Amino acid sequence: RIIAQAVYYFYTYFKLDVDEPISFSVPTGNFGDVFAGYLAKKMGLPIDKLIVATNENDILHRAISNGNYVSKKVKETLSPSMDIQLASNFERLIYYLNDSNSEITANIMKKIKENTYQIDKLNLNNIQKDFVSESCKEDETLSIIKKNYEENSVILDPHTAVGVGAANKLSFNDCVVLSTAHPCKFPA
Repeated sequence: RIIAQAVYYFYTYFKLDVDEPISFSVPTGNFGDVFAGYLAKKMGLPIDKLIVATNENDILHRAISNGNYVSKKVKETLSPSMDIQLASNFERLIYYLNDSNSEITANIMKKIKENTYQIDKLNLNNIQKDFVSESCKEDETLSIIKKNYEENSVILDPHTAVGVGAANKLSFNDCVVLSTAHPCKFPA
């Protein structure tokens, strides 16, 4: 699945017909789609930054911004695909950061399961070369949906709204935001 998702990044880049690296804002809770972007970048696609956009269940934001990968209680939100506290695909990044050493990765995963993992400074610096992150609260998500509808006559689903909000909060005004669902899936 991740390899198939990496194709979206290549397709988008070539469809835009640009000659410079671009950034992508990716609404994510499980880290899969944004990890696909990381693989695309490793394959040579000129990606500047991958924005990890999360809701209030912000373990990925905390991990990328300050290395804190400790779970908190899951909150039910308008963007349910992000309502998790253990991103299973994050293990793939840990594996690559540790030179594909499965023993180190297994030890780190044990710490994650014990809810005691803090990303070391070297790995955090390496993560931050490719990733930035931001989170959006529920009221921000609703405000983004409303504003986008008023300005563009397009209704965003709550996940995509989080991606737009993260990009805006980080001042990435010229990036691609991955849309994740059709808004009719969220009748409220």
